[in-house]
Amino acid sequence: MMQERLTLSIVALMSLAAPATADTQWHAGLDLRAELGTHPIRAGGGIQLGSLDTTVILDPMFWTDGQHDLDALVHWFPSARGWGWLGGWRTSAIGLEGGAQLQHKLLLGVAASLPDLGPFRARWSFELATLIVKHGGDLPTDWISFATGRDFIDLINFGTFVNIEYVGQL
Repeated sequence: MMQERLTLSIVALMSLAAPATADTQWHAGLDLRAELGTHPIRAGGGIQLGSLDTTVILDPMFWTDGQHDLDALVHWFPSARGWGWLGGWRTSAIGLEGGAQLQHKLLLGVAASLPDLGPFRARWSFELATLIVKHGGDLPTDWISFATGRDFIDLINFGTFVNIEYVGQL
């Protein structure tokens, strides 16, 4: 829980650190995912300040299997259209018999803006999610390790997703 608060605080401070301009926008919408590491439909929102975009993504499908994710992402687009970089943190809570196990992943990737449709925008992203630490659920704390090839398969995942969002001016 402390890591989640810290991550959200950092994202909020980054949003406040950039000066408010005419390019300041809010956005909210859906995060549609193709890989199996997270639920396929999630909801998110955030603030874009010029070329820096902060987003928090919540998992409304936790009721289906007791697992939920919380992502804090920062996108940086050096040009108005085209490719950009993304970085962030994902905390997943997985229900086990001994309680919830928390998994913390570092997220790195690339993103591209797709054509706008009126007040809606779409972005495609490709991410590398690396499991840094998992703990709780009456299991021992386990940090990232590459002792065997199996560790690589279990700890590093690739994913692709599309964000479809409504955008408004602040």
